[in-house]
Amino acid sequence: MSHIDPKQSTRASERVTAQRKTTNRTLRTILLGTIAMIGGVIWLGDQYGVEREETLSLLLASASFVGVLALAGVVGAIVIWLIRRLLGPGKK
Repeated sequence: MSHIDPKQSTRASERVTAQRKTTNRTLRTILLGTIAMIGGVIWLGDQYGVEREETLSLLLASASFVGVLALAGVVGAIVIWLIRRLLGPGKK
């Protein structure tokens, strides 16, 4: 029967807790940065006399463009993964 060192178990749980805190902090930072960026773009549009509807449509177009690029990256990664899986070592 193997004996688990309680100190190692505690260290592992501390690492998991630290990783969760880092992930939560990163997500919060991304969310707050996105909100600040949207607010800044709307404020600048107001300052330069651009109508709010036009500013929001440009933001939507920009977000759509970024989404399409992200989707293309995911599709590319899946294609590479499939090629490696199908043509990997031991496959003839």
